[in-house]
Amino acid sequence: MAELFYEKTLLAESLREQETHSAVRIESVHRGRKVRLTIASDSRDALFIERCTRGHLGRQRARRLRIERDTRWQLALFNSMATTVQKRFRAYHTRKYRHNFYARKAYVASVVQRGEAVRYELQRNMDEQVRDRLEQQETQARERVNTLSMRLHHLRSTATCTGIYNSAYHVGHHPTAFGVPVEEHLRTAIRPVIKRELAVRSKSLRPVQSLPPIKPQKTEMSYDYVKQEERQEKWIAKTKRIAGQDFNPNGGQRANPFPGSINIGTDYTGGPETLERKVEKNKWVTDEPFYTAVPLNRIVSSAGSQRGEL
Repeated sequence: MAELFYEKTLLAESLREQETHSAVRIESVHRGRKVRLTIASDSRDALFIERCTRGHLGRQRARRLRIERDTRWQLALFNSMATTVQKRFRAYHTRKYRHNFYARKAYVASVVQRGEAVRYELQRNMDEQVRDRLEQQETQARERVNTLSMRLHHLRSTATCTGIYNSAYHVGHHPTAFGVPVEEHLRTAIRPVIKRELAVRSKSLRPVQSLPPIKPQKTEMSYDYVKQEERQEKWIAKTKRIAGQDFNPNGGQRANPFPGSINIGTDYTGGPETLERKVEKNKWVTDEPFYTAVPLNRIVSSAGSQRGEL
């Protein structure tokens, strides 16, 4: 027994340090776990206390903000009601002791009426000025058209030739000025000028002498003379092919149809020395002297010169 105890004692002494280390390890783990549990418990308690404190403080702040909001609302309501009461009272006091509503209404009506009268007068004056200006412009335009018509009288149509303002292409829409065809303006404007010219020059007019007959050219039978004779013969041959109707290049009806010329149907025979029509001159030549309607080389006198001066 003693030997067994002694062996066990030796074994225990050899394992003392290991057992001590293991015990210390177990105790440290136990104490660490206990401390951690205590810290976790304290943390949970601290968080709970903090949460309750923050909730209490937040509810107090929310209550304070709600009170301030309700106070502002009530103040705004009271201010609006006070403003309405003051406005009504001031309006009543002003109407009763300072201003007469009906007098001001009558005054406003009179101002409106006077403004309408002034506006009507201004509109009438403006219409009159516009009308006078339009009449003045129309008068100036008519004078301008009359002046241009006196200068452009040579563009008027004649019995044998239509003018540029009476073209066959303008059927139904001839050029007009102030609702009157331009041809009528030209005819009306030159008529008094021609009358005055005729009155001034009626004493100095003389009958126009007949032109001398064309004499044949006598030259030698050269090459140029023969060519000239051939060209003359061709021209005479073409004159014999004149039709009985006038040639119309417009392709439509003529505005002023030409009845025909005295040359139609006339036969030319012989050479250049016998170019005379075989007609009786007494039928188309009168014994009355021929008077020109306007001065020679021009119809209207130049600006600055006396009427009747060349």
